[in-house]
Amino acid sequence: MSEIQTIRLMQPITGACVVRAAGDTCADAAPAEYTPEPPTATQADPARLLRELDQQKSELAQLRKTLQSLADGLQTLHDQTLAHNRTAIAKLAVEIARKILMYRVGKGDYEIQAIVEEALKRAPTRQSIIIRLNPEDLPRCQQLQQEEPQSPLAGLEFTADWSVGRGECLVETPKGMVQSFLEEHLEHISEALGKVE
Repeated sequence: MSEIQTIRLMQPITGACVVRAAGDTCADAAPAEYTPEPPTATQADPARLLRELDQQKSELAQLRKTLQSLADGLQTLHDQTLAHNRTAIAKLAVEIARKILMYRVGKGDYEIQAIVEEALKRAPTRQSIIIRLNPEDLPRCQQLQQEEPQSPLAGLEFTADWSVGRGECLVETPKGMVQSFLEEHLEHISEALGKVE
């Protein structure tokens, strides 16, 4: 049985030779030398690296221009869509407001005093005023007159008028009339929305 022999060397092995027969050695055996890896293309050619970087910059600039063009196109489409549909959007907004107002008026969820006071601000005079209200709103204003003698409603003449809707009023003065009708307010809103740029 053969034993494994261990040899300790002071320096690394730099060459080897295969023996073919007794006493026959490799004639071409030479010490092996370290051969470094060949340099990569970018290490070997800095000019090529610069050209590649310039090409990447050019491609990125072109991509940026394309993205900017797309963003500009989307903004133009957005603006055109709004311009073409502005009237329809305004009408829809007014219809939504009308539905909300009619719902609140139907439930009595409004302040008739504030509506009358706002109409009085537009009245050309404060003398000989008659305020026409829906018969359902009249008791509330008369109650406020009695409870608050210093309120802006004090001293005014109120009368019932079925042609005036709930939540509306008509102020009659010797110099003219002031209407506070829901449809009139909605029309003003519609005109204002139509003027929005």
